Amino acid sequence: MAQLWFGNPQLHYEVWMRSRIGGIELGLHFEADSLTNARLFAEFKARDPAIRDDLDDDARIETWDKGWARIWEPVPLGTLDDEFLERLASRMTAYITVLEPILLDELPSDVAWSETRGRTAHRAPLERARSSAGRTRASASTRCRLARSPASWGHRARP
Repeated sequence: MAQLWFGNPQLHYEVWMRSRIGGIELGLHFEADSLTNARLFAEFKARDPAIRDDLDDDARIETWDKGWARIWEPVPLGTLDDEFLERLASRMTAYITVLEPILLDELPSDVAWSETRGRTAHRAPLERARSSAGRTRASASTRCRLARSPASWGHRARP
């Protein structure tokens, strides 16, 4: 449905429908090279209790397909109305607020990042999100379509 990143598209937040789990997956994905993914996974896994305190016990930190890793939660599929979309947006905001500072603190120095980490790393994640809105994979028209009625999405399922 949507991906959002701040400095490297391989390290992104994602919301997508998953028929296999009968709902929506929401979370932070590490889809870089295996070494980067493993290093970030280890750092986030070491902070599992604190992350669960902030995001609740639905948050899962795990490795998965292709040497990737993720911090995610399943969201039961509900009626895709404005209330449900607001709940998804609220959860994504919580993930970004909690996880982005950790990602910036633990990001290995050899991992590509499109903005300097120094000055921007100390700004609030949501402030960076507002200032880097053009870095989302979704086009402006897609973002507007996502914000409107789910009936207008017209998305295709991924293989």
